[in-house]
Amino acid sequence: MIRIVFVLLLILFFGSCYLGYFLAETFPEAAKREIENLRDLLSSFTDDKLSLLEIFLLIFLNNTIKSFFAMLLGIFFGIVPIIFIFLNGLIIGFFAKFVSEEVGMITFILLILPHGIIEIPAVILACSYGFWLGIEFVRDRKNILKHLVKAISNFAKLVLPMLFVAAVIESLLISINA
Repeated sequence: MIRIVFVLLLILFFGSCYLGYFLAETFPEAAKREIENLRDLLSSFTDDKLSLLEIFLLIFLNNTIKSFFAMLLGIFFGIVPIIFIFLNGLIIGFFAKFVSEEVGMITFILLILPHGIIEIPAVILACSYGFWLGIEFVRDRKNILKHLVKAISNFAKLVLPMLFVAAVIESLLISINA
């Protein structure tokens, strides 16, 4: 079941990336505002001269907390994980449009690939467990606590280490480019 949900959320993610790219072409001003908000957030990492450890902790905690709550809130019929994946794909699509115009699509892919190849599947896996929790809530409400424990356990065993490695890579890339 988790594998099927994972594949469906992966398709949703890439579809929303494409949609974000398309919307950025259609509504460039709105997309540029979103990109500027992201750039402001990213520049706070380098402008404040944070240490490598601080950058790592910010990235790791941000991704972990958001993924964990997207998973937990999936208990409400799986809606939150779907929205979370969709919105993240849209933002990456916006980002792809504008960054690729500045540095080229190949460079954009090379910038996002080192950590994204681990981080994106980790987030989608967390959201897959969240969607699964929503299904289990509808199917087997009596045992929802057991299902919740299973989801949290799998988050700790699978998602958390992936987010850790992705945060290490991302923080190193940020500190090198600072």
